[in-house]
Amino acid sequence: MDFKDIVNDAPTHIKKEFIYRRHKKGSLIIHPHEQNNYLYILTTGMAEVYRQSYEGTMLSLYIYDSYSCFGEIEIFNENIKTLGVIAKQNCETIAIHKTKVYEWMKIDFNFNFYIIKQLASKLILSSDTAAKLSLLTVKDRILLSIHNHYKIGDLDNLTKEILSSEVSAPIRSLNRSIALCINEGVISYKDKKFSINSIEEIEKYLENFY
Repeated sequence: MDFKDIVNDAPTHIKKEFIYRRHKKGSLIIHPHEQNNYLYILTTGMAEVYRQSYEGTMLSLYIYDSYSCFGEIEIFNENIKTLGVIAKQNCETIAIHKTKVYEWMKIDFNFNFYIIKQLASKLILSSDTAAKLSLLTVKDRILLSIHNHYKIGDLDNLTKEILSSEVSAPIRSLNRSIALCINEGVISYKDKKFSINSIEEIEKYLENFY
């Protein structure tokens, strides 16, 4: 069963506990570093999960489409800090308190199996991403950030100031690496806007970073 069917077939007494929420584009669905007691099911829109390294670098971890979920890791371990989740489009979610999640897992094998698979895949991916992040150069971080903004559809809004913050590099160092990327023909920068010359080329360059 796909996750939409699992949600639609949830027991009636569990559905009564569903909390339906709407989130405007650009708003935070979950704030980073807060305590979270809810599982969130994204039913409409697109959301991005990001993390911040010790050096301050922002890195997109996941892009969620409709009928995916997040928040499941924290409800099983109170010591884990939440990651930030941003609505990249107008979104609708269902929030379910962890006590009801546990109850649902007890009585529905398909839901239980789905949650376990999510926990396993995200923990592995998160560990791999953190390890790779520590090895990235400024150039790597620039291309990774530009590609992330391209994927979520807001590359036109990316400024050098935002990029400098995301890659944790001063403007002078940033400009040198941007010039290198431009000279290599990977990206362009005109009228204070970034563009990707070849999505295939940049994805080939970044394939080892994901």
